[in-house]
Amino acid sequence: MSENPTPDTPTPDQPTPTPDTPTPDTPTPDQPTPEMLLYVLLDRSGSMASMADDVIGGFNQLLAEQQADGNDARITLVQFDSGGPQEVIADAVPIAEMTPLGAATFVPRGATPLLDATGMLLARAGARVAQRSAEGLPAEEIVFVSITDGHENASTEYSLRAVRQLIEANRNAGWTFVFLGAALDVYGEAGGLGYDPRAVQSFAADGVGSSEAFASLSRSTSAKRDRVRRSMDVDKDDFFIDKAAEADRQRRRGA
Repeated sequence: MSENPTPDTPTPDQPTPTPDTPTPDTPTPDQPTPEMLLYVLLDRSGSMASMADDVIGGFNQLLAEQQADGNDARITLVQFDSGGPQEVIADAVPIAEMTPLGAATFVPRGATPLLDATGMLLARAGARVAQRSAEGLPAEEIVFVSITDGHENASTEYSLRAVRQLIEANRNAGWTFVFLGAALDVYGEAGGLGYDPRAVQSFAADGVGSSEAFASLSRSTSAKRDRVRRSMDVDKDDFFIDKAAEADRQRRRGA
């Protein structure tokens, strides 16, 4: 009687691995690498005026670096203030086709309806997901970034509870939520909204701070895009590869 095969002996139901055999971290033809959709929700309330030029420069540097990183991404840019909580500058535009932000577009004014702006953009994003699903289109890798220098102070449509529920539901669906803030209690505010602290970063409320924030955001976005391409993006909430803007803020405050 012949012996049973050892665990290392291939059987008809257990083909011999080859260099071309996909591994769990390798996308297969039936599982294409998803395209990233980067949502940027940008505060343009009046308190941003002192760093407007640096915000514009920081965003444009982020854009240039992401364009250089490949064409497998899209971007949605929305500005918000109390005069317009949802001004859509670009809506799911291919990253290569996105135009830089300019002083004629980013004009700080008004107060900070952060809850309304967040809720409205989440509704827009959710509608896109539903439409793509109905049309049989592949799911996108969604990264939702909020950038603000202050606290919520002007919302009328969305409550904190409603926005938190939306964020938690979409985190559970695999979206990544990122919060960059310059208020006194950034982690408290972001935590109240449902953000994971690993995807939260504070920055100094000035030109240098905002430049550092966009630079850190760009590095971490590039790192995430690389993980997505290699199907290694397991922990969606572990976003920042560095918190250089936060370190700059703490250093200058003597922390």
